[in-house]
Amino acid sequence: MLAVALLAASGSGARAAALPPWIPPAIEPVRLTPCVASGKGRDITVGPGKTHAEVTQVPWETLGPGDTVRIFWRAAPYRGKFLISARGTAAAPVRVCGVRNTDGRRPVISGENAVSRPELAGAYGGDDYTVTWTEGRGIVYVGLNRNTDVWTDHPSHLRIDGLAFQKAHPNYTFTDTTGKTRAYVDFGAAIWIHRGWNITIADNEITDSSHAIFSRSIADTAADFEVTRDLRIAYNDMSGNGIVGDEHVHTTYVQSRRVTYEFNRYGPLRSGAPGNSIKDRSTGTVIRYNRIEDGAHAVDLVEPEDWNTVAEADPAFRVTLVYGNQILKDGRTGSAIHYGGDHMGAEAHFRKGTLYVYANTLRLSGRDYAALFQASTIDERIVAWNNVFCPEAGTDPYGNPASLQIRANQDNADGIADGGRVELGRNWISRGWTDNGPWGKPIGGRLTGAGNLLVGTTCPVDLPAMIPLLGGGAVDRAVARPSDHATVVAAHPVDRELVRLDDGRFRPAARPIVGAAPDFGARERR
Repeated sequence: MLAVALLAASGSGARAAALPPWIPPAIEPVRLTPCVASGKGRDITVGPGKTHAEVTQVPWETLGPGDTVRIFWRAAPYRGKFLISARGTAAAPVRVCGVRNTDGRRPVISGENAVSRPELAGAYGGDDYTVTWTEGRGIVYVGLNRNTDVWTDHPSHLRIDGLAFQKAHPNYTFTDTTGKTRAYVDFGAAIWIHRGWNITIADNEITDSSHAIFSRSIADTAADFEVTRDLRIAYNDMSGNGIVGDEHVHTTYVQSRRVTYEFNRYGPLRSGAPGNSIKDRSTGTVIRYNRIEDGAHAVDLVEPEDWNTVAEADPAFRVTLVYGNQILKDGRTGSAIHYGGDHMGAEAHFRKGTLYVYANTLRLSGRDYAALFQASTIDERIVAWNNVFCPEAGTDPYGNPASLQIRANQDNADGIADGGRVELGRNWISRGWTDNGPWGKPIGGRLTGAGNLLVGTTCPVDLPAMIPLLGGGAVDRAVARPSDHATVVAAHPVDRELVRLDDGRFRPAARPIVGAAPDFGARERR
């Protein structure tokens, strides 16, 4: 995907290490397949008339390569919690999947009054404190079985798909492996990945939880067995998650060595929850073809926590791709895309690479503040082309036409300038845009390429479908990727899109070129 642009000295007091350039390889989209047995392991069925009536009866502790756990739809939610520690292989992964009913509804697994499998006692941990912070995290815990695994083990080649998870939130209680009633911890998730390699979370519906999905990475001095690797988050529908009043809990919160987010719908968070939609502290991050409808930041790309020695040694840490996404959010809660870091005083560990933003449609509401980008220091670089940037129609509180702010400030430690280096190719933007706000607030870095912008008065896409309007200024206006970035993004063309159906659901589709050239933004007009 992205080739890294190594940064010259820029006066920030901290700069990127001289890492070799990284050219991101092509990534084939996750394929959705029916929930059937693999034929390479056990077929374990759950549901009415099946081998097991409840998910708590599944022998989770003995899953092995090729095993498939098939959970069939029933009218009542399943109320079971489980730990997955299995190690599949590339040829024989371990799969936990839902079999929908004839109406297409996913089987529901609820955390409310859920019961943990008693046979997993000790697997989460041997003392009350450890159980609180493992078993209490959520419904699915991916990590060590502390009864049988050695410390350097890690689950691998797992797939969880086709299920509806709900109510993994401190509002609800569960019965743990010892029979004790507990509330879920605040910093939990419906699916909590403590560690694991080659994990796919796909085609699930996740609601009313703290985080929908969380993945953890910790740097070990000898190896990276505690680092989550090669994570795919795809085709999920996530809404109503977060913790009221807690800005540290998000829809997804990921630390992984390589992660791809694709074809997901990030719906609004829980009312009063101030978290982000995507919070990412990963390397080799690719965010493509998603619908993102909320968040303090829609996309928050910041420095690693607890594993910076591993992450910063990876050339992929300095390269991030964001393309083909539909972003609709309230601009008053924060910038659409934040890139760099958020721990003031730790600026040396910020991203300090290049963020490539292309073929996205961003529509920001809130007439008194709507910022596109927030680059943490002047060592962060953002390159943007073929996007559509629209504000809410109308006027701001001062009677001026609503407009967009391209760059937003960040309060860093003393002596660390903010603002980044934002390089604009051809994009559509509304008239009256400003660089750093209508109040002329000082900002570091620089904005270049303003002369490439196509400026209009009316948003050239039809909301909420995000389809370009004929004659609106977005049709047939896209250009080839900038020549100095062609090698970096060559393996990531915009050849797909996320289509909104009449019933409000979304489906992926191939994106052809219709007309003389592709259209600006995340959708192509047919």
